[in-house]
Amino acid sequence: MTQLLAVPALAEERRVALVIGNSAYKNAPALPNTVNDARDMAASLRRVGFEVVDGVDLDKRGMDAVLTRFARLAQDADAVMFFFAGHGFQFNGENYLVPIEARVDDEVSVQYETTRLADVVTALNFAKGVKIMVLDACRNNPFVSQLAKKQATRGFSVGSGLAPVARAQGMVIAYATQANDVAADGAGRNSPFTAALVQEIQQPGLEVATLFRRVQKIVYDTTGGRQTPELSLSLLGDFYLNREETDADVWRRIRASDDSAALKAFVQRFPQSFFVLDARTRLDLIERRSLESGERERLGREFAERERVLLERLEQAEKDRKQAAVDLAKRDSGEAPATPVDRPQAPGTRPPAVPKTAADDKAERERLAKQLSQRESELAALEKEKARLGEERRAQEQAMAARLGTLIIAPQPVQEAPPVPLIAPQRTDRSAAERKPSELLVNQESKPSAGLCAEILLRAQLGEITAANREQLKQCR
Repeated sequence: MTQLLAVPALAEERRVALVIGNSAYKNAPALPNTVNDARDMAASLRRVGFEVVDGVDLDKRGMDAVLTRFARLAQDADAVMFFFAGHGFQFNGENYLVPIEARVDDEVSVQYETTRLADVVTALNFAKGVKIMVLDACRNNPFVSQLAKKQATRGFSVGSGLAPVARAQGMVIAYATQANDVAADGAGRNSPFTAALVQEIQQPGLEVATLFRRVQKIVYDTTGGRQTPELSLSLLGDFYLNREETDADVWRRIRASDDSAALKAFVQRFPQSFFVLDARTRLDLIERRSLESGERERLGREFAERERVLLERLEQAEKDRKQAAVDLAKRDSGEAPATPVDRPQAPGTRPPAVPKTAADDKAERERLAKQLSQRESELAALEKEKARLGEERRAQEQAMAARLGTLIIAPQPVQEAPPVPLIAPQRTDRSAAERKPSELLVNQESKPSAGLCAEILLRAQLGEITAANREQLKQCR
């Protein structure tokens, strides 16, 4: 029943994301990896439950269209997220995102050929829940230098990177680098910031603040301290991008399970988990118990059949003994013994003749006495055989337990006072199968062996521990 590893049912939650990656700029150098950043981020968000509106290499009309669609989907959503990879800049303290065909050479083109980040914030605010804005747009921007040439005569300000965004309640804003700074494009498939973010979204159970702090550390280390992402967070509670269970969550649910399929699935799903060794140990114990159970069932069937045959023989022997005793008693009292019509005869036997003389009568009595003695001897032999069968069964079970590595511990009687432990035997050359069950108990003054401790711990996991074992377990610790 591998459903033990399934993610528990979560409350229905609407999650919507808008992902844009602009690379093929017509009036500026193309960015090498922004399209990859957007596609990889969209795939990551879909895996963690977001409905994603995405677009790459969008012009102004295309950016307005996806933003409009996103705003409609965001209405009353429980969580929304915006991700942009491409050119962006600040103008007069306000941030703008650049479509691929924009020609930004004066303040008029800023207003009519770019997308205001404030419009994105407006779209995010249609949601009722958590709002996340991720900006990998602080790259080396040629439009800034074009605007800067006219800055002195036109009376506006333009700066590198993005300006800080006024945070609102329930909003998380993550920048690829610090305000007013420039982020690296990266030499690989993704920018350093997006590569780290995609990697960390794959990790289940990370609260959003923890996730972005880990991204900060990765980017800082990757760029040798030249780039440090910045985070602005205003949440009243915890939020998780990846709501899947961690290995610890799964192990907490299945640690006491006897479902070997669920344990094997755990090992396969979390091969590097700290709990894999515990899972393999429990699997081994379950398999050993399964082998033991199968062997016990086979032995049980075999001995049950032998006991059934023996009991039938015992019943017949007891009937024969009683009948022989009755016949002898009747002979002693002068009554005639039962005739063949009165009692059944064993196959192949002849009914006894009725004695005619005193000698015949004496001989008959001796015969009946001898017959009674034989019946009693036969019954006694069968009783011994029954005892031997019981001993053989117990010996077989102990030998099987020793072969399977299962410790046989004598059950302790229920009593208020703790049982007095027996002194451990001095001999150590006998196997567990050769010792009596009580000899496996250890004196309180002597610490149990490592092997015994391991067996008791395994039994404790299965809930098969006795009061005496609990005392031993304290000494193991």
